Amino acid sequence: MPADDPPADAAHRPAPALSLRHISKSFAGQRALADVSFDVPPGEITALLGMNGSGKSTLIKILAGVYEPDPGGTLHIAGEPVALPLRPAQAHVRGLRFLHQDVGLVEALSIADNFALVDRFRTRGPLRAIDRRAQHEHVARVLAFFGVDRDPGTLISALDPTTRTMVGAARAFQDQDGSTEESFRRNVLVLDEPTASLPAEEVDRVLRTLERLRAAGGTVIYVSHRTNEVRRIADHLVVLRDGRLVADQKLGGLSSTGIVSLIIGQRFAQEANGERPPSRGSGAGDAVLAAEDLVGRRLTGVGLRLAAGEILGIAGLVGCGRSELVRILAGSEQPSDGRMTVDGLPYAPSSPADAVARGVSCVPQNRHSDGCVLPMTVRENLSLGRLRTFVTGPGLLLGDAENADAVRLIADYSVRPADPTRPIATLSGGNQQKVVVARAASRRGRVLLLDEPTQGVDALAKQEIATTIRSLASDGTAVLLASSDFQELAALCDRVLVLDRGAQVALVEGDDITEEKLTLLSTRAQAPAHLKEPA
Repeated sequence: MPADDPPADAAHRPAPALSLRHISKSFAGQRALADVSFDVPPGEITALLGMNGSGKSTLIKILAGVYEPDPGGTLHIAGEPVALPLRPAQAHVRGLRFLHQDVGLVEALSIADNFALVDRFRTRGPLRAIDRRAQHEHVARVLAFFGVDRDPGTLISALDPTTRTMVGAARAFQDQDGSTEESFRRNVLVLDEPTASLPAEEVDRVLRTLERLRAAGGTVIYVSHRTNEVRRIADHLVVLRDGRLVADQKLGGLSSTGIVSLIIGQRFAQEANGERPPSRGSGAGDAVLAAEDLVGRRLTGVGLRLAAGEILGIAGLVGCGRSELVRILAGSEQPSDGRMTVDGLPYAPSSPADAVARGVSCVPQNRHSDGCVLPMTVRENLSLGRLRTFVTGPGLLLGDAENADAVRLIADYSVRPADPTRPIATLSGGNQQKVVVARAASRRGRVLLLDEPTQGVDALAKQEIATTIRSLASDGTAVLLASSDFQELAALCDRVLVLDRGAQVALVEGDDITEEKLTLLSTRAQAPAHLKEPA
């Protein structure tokens, strides 16, 4: 960990591209970052690593000017102090450039116009008219360095995902003034999971570009879960765990296993500590839900079988196809090929309502857009999809019966505050999620699909939802749990199917399900041959 005082020979070294000291951030009393201090060496690629919830995204958003850090922290850019909090425009002026998972390109505009959205059009004359020729020449120069052989007038909608990523990186690194090479030496490019949604065979294009950028003197902060990519391109590692800095070191000859150990620490050795329930089954019984050779936008030939009383986990990193698989099983997205059955009978739901009618309920990933109707009350959200239960023959809603049912579910699922008339928008994220889980589970279907059910909830709500999942499985419900929280999967699941870039790469069962093993399988599977760690 870096010291607050520079070493004696600091005068002979170039100033760090970034120097962060005592950076902290709290949300509603919860510490997302705690006293984080490290340097980013100039002209190197620094890998910023950590599991989900480690604080990586919070730190990036502080640098981007999206979040305001807690008082007391300091930031130096190229040796010069910078006042915190930053604003996005200030971050850009000081040379901090960001490429997020959502590249943020406007599909209906050309590459050249997308460049101008960030750094203005080139202009000419006293009236500062747009100089299309100069703009296209500028964009073409930057694209050439990034290996993008496309006309600047090409619409973004015509580009493949890898080229879009490359265009996003090129746009981030452009400058109004100075040559492309000068901007590489002057700016810092922060990439957040740039290869997460790319096919394995396309990853090499992105990594080769970053290597070329470094050779030109560029500085990169590279956020990734894929250890083989990190081992190929990173010079330096910064690892966060639970909001704290736990490693700040040169990569050296560190293996993939060594990197995973830094990321996870000893948590996997303490996993569940006897809390993990005894196995309820290994999928050997009759399949309640089964799928063969499912093909979708990302999925390539995925199959599974889920028995009554079993919790089957779906693990993988961003872009692996977890949520797409859940949406297909829930009827909200259609596969392009493959077969599904429920209780041995063909199953091809055309909508979520069709799936529910066949006994398959779903808790979607995004509770705000897909799970809750925020202007409605808790009672109304609990009744959604089940109103027929409370309607008389003439079509009158039995309000007392609906309210009594809501009161029962609120008590059963520990929703707080226990007020069915309260707008659900006023509840905490954890209690909103408990309402969504209660509604899905109350249908008493054969199968419950859960997509990131504890994402963004507090520790108590997370434990209460986990208890609910165990209870439902004990009562015979077949549960499919898709999650990026490998500790959660290890604590709850009987079997875990690991996906990587749309393909199933492993099935882990029983006591073999550990956070460490799931992390290793997810970060190393399906890597291009030249990225794989030697045996």
